Amino acid sequence: TYGVDPTRFFLMSEVTFGNDGDFSDEKMIYKVNANLSNELGNLNQRILTLVFKNCDGAVPVEIGEFTKEDEELLATARSLRERTGKEIASQSIHKYVDHMISMVWDANKYIDVQAPWVLKKTDPERMKTVLYVLMEVMRHVAILYQPLMPTSSNVILDQLNVPKDERGFEHLEKEEC
Repeated sequence: TYGVDPTRFFLMSEVTFGNDGDFSDEKMIYKVNANLSNELGNLNQRILTLVFKNCDGAVPVEIGEFTKEDEELLATARSLRERTGKEIASQSIHKYVDHMISMVWDANKYIDVQAPWVLKKTDPERMKTVLYVLMEVMRHVAILYQPLMPTSSNVILDQLNVPKDERGFEHLEKEEC
């Protein structure tokens, strides 16, 4: 068995609403491993490990100025609700998932380029800023993944220490973790 959240994710990402879908164990395993384990799960684990080791396990509060790259990633995360909302309004749930996957890809690319593990030695303030940006992006991702994967999303939100009463879409307008 795959579990409820992975099954929901697979069906919402691979089956166009109102149409027949094509299911196979191979496609399910590939989709779950690629998008959930390797991309979302790995990103979350990397962020949390770096924050735990380098920021006393809390959201960095003393951060530096945002760079162009920081601003671009944050803007993409902050526009995610509007973009996914348009897809839901047109019943294009698979496109909602595509936006979510793309956001996680962007965050993975950002963490690889910014390399906060290197910044720890060369520029600790910048490392904290990068980790702050990543936590904020992950907060947006986890809140917006709730309709698709409620259990998994809430585990991530618990790990990010997002209060239970701040997990609604209306809290995506909040400018900080």
